[in-house]
Amino acid sequence: MKNKNQLSLYLSGGSSSRTPPSVDRGPISELYFAILPDPEIAEQSHKLASNFHRQHRFFAKPRRSDLFHVTLYGIGSFCSLPEEVVFAAMEAASRVSKRCCPVTFDRAVSFGNGDNRPLVLWKSNGNAELKAIYEELAGSMRLTGIMPAKQKPIEPHMTLLYRGRVVPDIMLEEPVIWTAKDFVLINSLQGQSIHEHLCYWTLRD
Repeated sequence: MKNKNQLSLYLSGGSSSRTPPSVDRGPISELYFAILPDPEIAEQSHKLASNFHRQHRFFAKPRRSDLFHVTLYGIGSFCSLPEEVVFAAMEAASRVSKRCCPVTFDRAVSFGNGDNRPLVLWKSNGNAELKAIYEELAGSMRLTGIMPAKQKPIEPHMTLLYRGRVVPDIMLEEPVIWTAKDFVLINSLQGQSIHEHLCYWTLRD
């Protein structure tokens, strides 16, 4: 485990069920675990996003390459970052024992529902190892007693463009592939394009 920040609150695991505190104002911080692409993969993905932006006339520009990630487990949104939840997440992550695994995306698809859907990299029936990491994280989070209000299984993907038009699935000429060697706890500051990497955990060789 590699800490990025020094936090003052110690939290031991609890057995009672607790939900992250709700927010009364618009969310500022979004907390989640994620896999990050290697730098060269991030640049490759940014070039793909730029090409799709031009070809399909997306409204928003491609995301910066340093913001690309594959969400493993969403924890919640908060007006200010709650130390108790951060420490519970760190405790849960320290229990994960999965191995390094490949990440593979072979197509770009319009993700989700509605007309204004993001364009993401995805693989049908793929990335089972990432889903297994999610399951282990979910089980570990249950042990801490802090869980998101809404929890659903993940479908691993990496967002390239927001506010886009719905486009037919695009098969990539060359799949986007890298090996996930660690995962990170991210505090995403909404509307500011800032991702704070709070802590990393290494996957086993």
